[in-house]
Amino acid sequence: MIREPEIALVLSAEAWVDDLHRHCADHGGARVRCLVLDPAVALDEEFDVLVTGERWPALTRPFVDALHERGRRVLVVGDPERGSDLAARLGVDGLVAASGGTPGIVAAALHLVPTVASARRVTDGRGEGGSPGNDPAPSAAPFVVVGGPWGAGSTEVALALAACSVRRGDRAVVIDADTVTPSVAARLGLPLEPNLCTAVDAAAYGLGAVPGALFDLGDGWPVVLVGVPNRRAGSALSGADVVAVGDVLARRFRPVVVDISAGGLSESDGDVRAAVLARAGVVVAVGAANPVGVVRLVEWLDGVREIASDASIHLVVNRAPSARARRAELAGELQRDTRIAGLTFVPADPRVDDAAWAAALVERGPFAKAVAAVHRDLTAVLSGAGAHRIPEPATGRVDVG
Repeated sequence: MIREPEIALVLSAEAWVDDLHRHCADHGGARVRCLVLDPAVALDEEFDVLVTGERWPALTRPFVDALHERGRRVLVVGDPERGSDLAARLGVDGLVAASGGTPGIVAAALHLVPTVASARRVTDGRGEGGSPGNDPAPSAAPFVVVGGPWGAGSTEVALALAACSVRRGDRAVVIDADTVTPSVAARLGLPLEPNLCTAVDAAAYGLGAVPGALFDLGDGWPVVLVGVPNRRAGSALSGADVVAVGDVLARRFRPVVVDISAGGLSESDGDVRAAVLARAGVVVAVGAANPVGVVRLVEWLDGVREIASDASIHLVVNRAPSARARRAELAGELQRDTRIAGLTFVPADPRVDDAAWAAALVERGPFAKAVAAVHRDLTAVLSGAGAHRIPEPATGRVDVG
């Protein structure tokens, strides 16, 4: 029986790439299992056919041979006259004209499926009924959960913390678990498919593998799982399913940084937020540097402490003023109202806005320096070397930046 092919789609600026992605999401005929920027993703993940343009630099004979050894096939989209020599030289399995449109590409991929169906590699010792890559670890690592009131900048801090882990040699992943106002995809200029719902389908129902829903952006970047495509989709997710996705990813990545939504635990999305917080080893609570921001942050923490009672809680006051007296006043309010393990002031930095417009990471400057200090604290806690502490208003973490 010929089945719907699972595609690994190499991202590029060519128009047919976006058209194919949308066509598969809207009409079926093929399923986009993962999007590829780094060729290592194509070697690690499970799929049937790699679909790529003829100009992809990673398209070499050794790379094609490596895919064939893993039971996968390669379909090149390009100019048939120019691409025939390339296809023969590289040993690819199919060549289709971009001018034929998405139906022609889907048909060409489908043509390769019977060849692939008997050659698919089964991993993790699972039989045909298994779902490779979806089993949670026996004792998954705790999450680093980043959240706080709306508009305080928790997403930016989550991405920066994960980037710090990558720079020290870790393999970090960021999960956008904000089911109300997800923003990681918009912040990094990524498509909305695949997303958290795709990963939940894999973890809960065996529809693919959870890592296939990730965006691997290459060296120097954390791996990313973007959030739900709309609020209705988010309301259909359960907290247990989202945590199951995180536990699967904890087998491959560390730390697992989860960006959660603001709001109370009794609201419609509170189930996801509460479930994620219950798995937190560290909670990074991000608030705005003004009186209203402090009040909202303290209110947000009231619910967090009830759920994440064993987690180490670190406060980040974002876009903080430079005046020491004002910082001391803010620190005094926060220390009086809540028990915390660390408090860091992150100064306003124009590089953050510049990076957002460029869909890039903030790699230097006062923001990056302050978040790196937070990351050092979190690393100590997660490794068991850290202890709860409350810094003095005019020393320690309070003076970062």
